[in-house]
Amino acid sequence: MRVEDARLFIEQKVLDPALSSPDLPDSAKATIRNTRSWLPRFRRIGDLIAYMDRFKGTGETDVYRELKAADLLTFEDIHDDFMDVFGKFASERTRLDDFVVGERYTGSELVIFAEVYDNRSGGILLIGRSGNPQAVLVKATLSGGKYPNAWISEPERLRYYLKSRKEVFSEAYVENAAIIKNPEIPVYVFYRTDDRESSFTFSGQYRNETVHKEPDGSKWFELVRSEAIAPRNRVEEGELRRDFLKKVAVAKRGSRQDRLSRLKNASKRPAKVITSSTAYLRNPDVVAEVLFRSNGTCEGCGSKAPFKRNADGSPYLEVHHMKHLSEGGEDIVENAIAVCPNCHRREHFGPRNWH
Repeated sequence: MRVEDARLFIEQKVLDPALSSPDLPDSAKATIRNTRSWLPRFRRIGDLIAYMDRFKGTGETDVYRELKAADLLTFEDIHDDFMDVFGKFASERTRLDDFVVGERYTGSELVIFAEVYDNRSGGILLIGRSGNPQAVLVKATLSGGKYPNAWISEPERLRYYLKSRKEVFSEAYVENAAIIKNPEIPVYVFYRTDDRESSFTFSGQYRNETVHKEPDGSKWFELVRSEAIAPRNRVEEGELRRDFLKKVAVAKRGSRQDRLSRLKNASKRPAKVITSSTAYLRNPDVVAEVLFRSNGTCEGCGSKAPFKRNADGSPYLEVHHMKHLSEGGEDIVENAIAVCPNCHRREHFGPRNWH
């Protein structure tokens, strides 16, 4: 399923009929046109699903009431049908580790990721619940002005002004407090050197070291690039796994005394790297048919599925390709089996029953 299909569903059900209706006021059509302009900016189907999931129940907006008065469908009306068709693809969305140092991202991409859908939302975007965000995105424009964001030393340290309202730089504002009260929270810095640019360059992860106050009452964060982030942009995931397993083997062969000595002095926080991997766009019908065929029983060892899925209560089994896709195996029902996690791990890391 493609994100284009999800866009088309929304256009045909809500947007096109609304814009062609003679009964809908121009003010409502202006809002509809703005919504339509946002649809092409969604690059992944899961991001669009997150947007649509905001429309549950009965709407309380003027546009909702005007659409209903004109006997037109609203986003709320189509929400359940939309989720029935596309909800299974909710995991196919942008994630924090998708951002690559040195790459450019539009402001729209960043606000969509933050689920705020408004380019006027300011330069600090909270990721996750506002009371307990998992990360912060910062859009820094480095083009001077009264309160000039600027590199203190590029790219290690950045001066970035707190969110302000009417030149009041309150540390209690939700965006500022998220950074100040959570000193370990990762701050993802995106910058541009001209406010006429529509895109920002990702500089990496930072943390706030301190807040500085100027004589005029303005305040700025001193954002320091996190040393835990490896300088390389991406590491191939398979290479990283193979290298780690080699190091584990070396550690096992060494003496326990040496190992305990290293553990005593080791950092308690692991370094982070951004990984890349190659994935196959598998046929969901193959997975569904193989799970149906198994009827909740592992086709490897014959045991019942070890537990039920939280999502839908179905027996938890994993669909495995007997001849791996990486070895040229076909993504077809005849080449797939439903197995329990234990049998699946054995096929990948122990003696294989199928080749």
